[in-house]
Amino acid sequence: MKWPLPGSYNILLMAIAIILRQKLQYVGIVALFSGIIAIYYGANAYIDGMAKTPIAMPGLYIAFGLTGIFTFPATLIYDEFPVKDKSSVLWTVILVIFWIGLIVSSVLAAFTAIEAVPQHLLAPP
Repeated sequence: MKWPLPGSYNILLMAIAIILRQKLQYVGIVALFSGIIAIYYGANAYIDGMAKTPIAMPGLYIAFGLTGIFTFPATLIYDEFPVKDKSSVLWTVILVIFWIGLIVSSVLAAFTAIEAVPQHLLAPP
């Protein structure tokens, strides 16, 4: 498997996989390892004191990392759901954790962006 697109364009690969009815677990494996890297990045940012708000920025990376990790089982559930007629309690718990992580990550991303945008506008690249 090859991950051909940079950065935020990776969501396009997942959409193509869904349209072509390919297994999403391959996309989920990449999300799993990306999640682990995001947690590592966030933990190091916290340890090195790289943020004014010591919880929000590392929390953002850790929340996105956990969401990435739970993307893999979520994609496995998506791949298997058409085969099985009824879902299990475990599937429901995994999907709820995935969605909670996604919502928390989104709120932290918005909070971080609100604080970061003014500073980035003062010194554009």
